Amino acid sequence: MVKIKVIAVGKTKEDWIKEGLQHYQKLLKRYAKVNLVEIKEERVAVSPSTKSILEKATDKILGLLSKSSLCIALDVKGACNNSEVFSNFFKENLNQGYNEFTFVIGGPLGLSPKVLDVCPLRLSLSPMTFTHEMSRVILLEQIYRAFSIIQGSKYHK
Repeated sequence: MVKIKVIAVGKTKEDWIKEGLQHYQKLLKRYAKVNLVEIKEERVAVSPSTKSILEKATDKILGLLSKSSLCIALDVKGACNNSEVFSNFFKENLNQGYNEFTFVIGGPLGLSPKVLDVCPLRLSLSPMTFTHEMSRVILLEQIYRAFSIIQGSKYHK
């Protein structure tokens, strides 16, 4: 079975976002085992610098990455694909033997260059800006849509 890990900086606070995450995790069960890992976000007001905040998150993120997993960083400068291209990404990589995918979502300050360098792929969900919490739901929906396209279900029209 395909394994998908989403590493996200910060906790999901909004109940409606939590419900959205649960909804797509439930839908994805038929295609993949999804593991959402939230790491503690350093408070900007408490930390001495942006660099210090990013370094703490970097250490936590790097500790959660697996060498057997294809790592994708969500980044504003990443590829901005449509759903069919994203679906093909999964299809091609599954055909090449990958069955583990890790998506990394930064906090309000983004991801450090160190994390971006470790991830061979960068993905942008949109040219628009979303909160890092909303990005989690959008990502899971797009992953569900990608697998639905691969399976030929009616979800994607």
